[in-house]
Amino acid sequence: MKPYPTPPEGLQVVSAPPLLTLTLDRPQRRNSLTDDIVLALIDTLEAASADEEIRVVLLTATGDNFCSGFDLAGRAGSGSRPRPGSISRRMPYLVNRLIPVMLEVQVPIVCAVRGWAVGLGLSLALASDFAIAADDARLRAPFTSMGITPDSGSSWLLPRLAGVARAKQMLMLGEEVSGAEAAAWGLIHQAVSPDQVDAEAAALATRLAASATVAVGLAKALIHRGSGRSLEAHLGDEAYAMELSSRSADFREWAESRKEGRPPDFIGR
Repeated sequence: MKPYPTPPEGLQVVSAPPLLTLTLDRPQRRNSLTDDIVLALIDTLEAASADEEIRVVLLTATGDNFCSGFDLAGRAGSGSRPRPGSISRRMPYLVNRLIPVMLEVQVPIVCAVRGWAVGLGLSLALASDFAIAADDARLRAPFTSMGITPDSGSSWLLPRLAGVARAKQMLMLGEEVSGAEAAAWGLIHQAVSPDQVDAEAAALATRLAASATVAVGLAKALIHRGSGRSLEAHLGDEAYAMELSSRSADFREWAESRKEGRPPDFIGR
């Protein structure tokens, strides 16, 4: 198993199998992300995908806001002006790796959102398998209002989740969406009152931690790969996934539980 990296300042990583909790911890900066935090999230999620004991990841944040995006002000305050081409050099190794890892890792990710989820913070919520937000959370992709274009997969995620018209509303007009609106649009899993976000996210993580982990992970892979595959190719992928999941201990446990008339006790194998 790949060891979990030592988290940088601003990120808490707690492994308590079957749960891995990742907490953004820069409340004074609305939990904006640094290069080090992005790289640590990538490495930690990759390690979780190889950890046989981890069955669900919970992504949360301290303070009143989930994540206000990337800390551009912090980078600008480094004192040295980057040479031309810095953005195109950096992005393939930072956010352009983080979002695909979140989509590809065969461990479900539950995200708890309060306050601002802006820019990269919005993409973190959208790339999670289940985002639970406060109904008054503020989701925004402010790129064009800043004179720049969308990044971190937002222009790929938004139209697939909410449709082209609503993606244009957020990406081209820069309009803010509440947690309640995001849930109604299908952008996120659920919107609840602010005081219920943590409890609902924890309850869902607990439910997923007790699920048939192999089947759940393969179902996630099928969902994300299917949009770029023909039906014929996708049916082949489904057959392959069915072959793998039918050989799992959890499928055998389901069969035994049916015979014995009891709920299955899945072990994630």
